[in-house]
Amino acid sequence: MSGILKLFGAVAGGWQSIVIYALLAAGVLAGAAGWGYMQGMENLYEYQGKQAQQAIKVVVKQGEATERVIVNYVKVKGETRTVTQTVEKEVIKYVATNPGHCLDSEWGLLHDAAAANTVSTPPGRADGAGGAPTAAEALQAVTDSYAACHRTADRLDALQAWVREQAKVEP
Repeated sequence: MSGILKLFGAVAGGWQSIVIYALLAAGVLAGAAGWGYMQGMENLYEYQGKQAQQAIKVVVKQGEATERVIVNYVKVKGETRTVTQTVEKEVIKYVATNPGHCLDSEWGLLHDAAAANTVSTPPGRADGAGGAPTAAEALQAVTDSYAACHRTADRLDALQAWVREQAKVEP
């Protein structure tokens, strides 16, 4: 048994050399771990940079799509305003040539119910207050309703166009 210890001592060079080899191995492992960590961090930063560049491209494309939709909406909004103004002028001409009462007193209530999108027929006025609307009042109410309808339709069309444009943007 003492021969084996002598052989081991001769090969290893004593316990000091075992400690030195252990420290050397620990240093090599620590260096490899540090190098691996640095490589991983470098890869992470590179990946994050590429992701940021792609995100910027997507945001720019989305902004361009939004700009196209807004420009078109402003154009359509102007056209709708022109048509509405033309209709209002025609209404004014019509009212001037056809003054007086043109509808019964229930007409205003029915029109208001239709504009509010209520299902039931509104109850009549108990005292008959207000009377029948004049031609000017009736035509103005109808004109205002159609103008509001067209403005809402224009906004909805623009929103749908915006959604379609955003769906086309690829990362």
